[in-house]
Amino acid sequence: MNTMPLKRLLVVAAVALLVFSLGCKRKAPQSAVSQEATVAVAPFSNPRAEFELLAGFLPEDAPAVSEGVPGKLDEVFSGVLAKGAKTPVFGPSRIAACQKTEPREDAGGRLGTLRNWQEIGRCAGADYVVVPQVLAWREREGSAMGTTVSAAVVINFYLLDVKTGGMVKFFHFDEEQIALADNLLDAKKFIDRKGRWLTAYELAAEGMRAALEEFGL
Repeated sequence: MNTMPLKRLLVVAAVALLVFSLGCKRKAPQSAVSQEATVAVAPFSNPRAEFELLAGFLPEDAPAVSEGVPGKLDEVFSGVLAKGAKTPVFGPSRIAACQKTEPREDAGGRLGTLRNWQEIGRCAGADYVVVPQVLAWREREGSAMGTTVSAAVVINFYLLDVKTGGMVKFFHFDEEQIALADNLLDAKKFIDRKGRWLTAYELAAEGMRAALEEFGL
C-alpha cells in the first residue's frame, strides 16, 4: 500500500494547523528579576548524583557526557546571551572564578548544594544566578540533510535568588529531534529548523533561548 499521498495530506494538515496557531501565541513571561539586578550564568556541569540537582531527577541509566561538552556549552550559551538576552546577563567566567569547591553530599544534600550556590553567587557579586546542568546528551550521526541517529539533549536550568537562597524558577528542557511524519505536532519546529537535522549543540541552544524566555531575561 502506498502511504505517500496520506503522508502528504497529513503534512498539509499540520502546516494549516500551524498557520492557525500562529495567531494564538502565548504571552511572554514577565521578567523574574528587576532591571537593576545583576544576573550571572554559571558554567555548565554534568551532575552524576541526585544531591547535585536543585530540582527534578537524573535520567535513568544516562551515561556521563564527554569531558569537553560542558565547556563547549558555555561557549554556546555566551553566544546566545550576546544575541538574545533582553537584560544584561554575565557569562560563565564571572561565576567560574568563585567555584573553588564542589558540593558534597555530606554537606546537607540538595539544600547544601543550594547553599553552596548561594555562596558562589555572593562571591561573584550577583543578585541572581542561572545554573545550567546537562543531564543527558546524544550527538547527531549523519548530516543536516539526513541522519541515522538524531540528536537528543536533557538540560535543567535553575534561576536562584542569591539574597534569599531560594529558587525563583526552574526550566526543564528535554528534546529529541524526530521526523515530521512521526509527529505532526512538531510542524512549527520543522519549519523553524528549515527542515534540517540539528546537532546536539543546536538543540541545546534552543533550550537556552527557551530558558531565557521562561525566566524573562
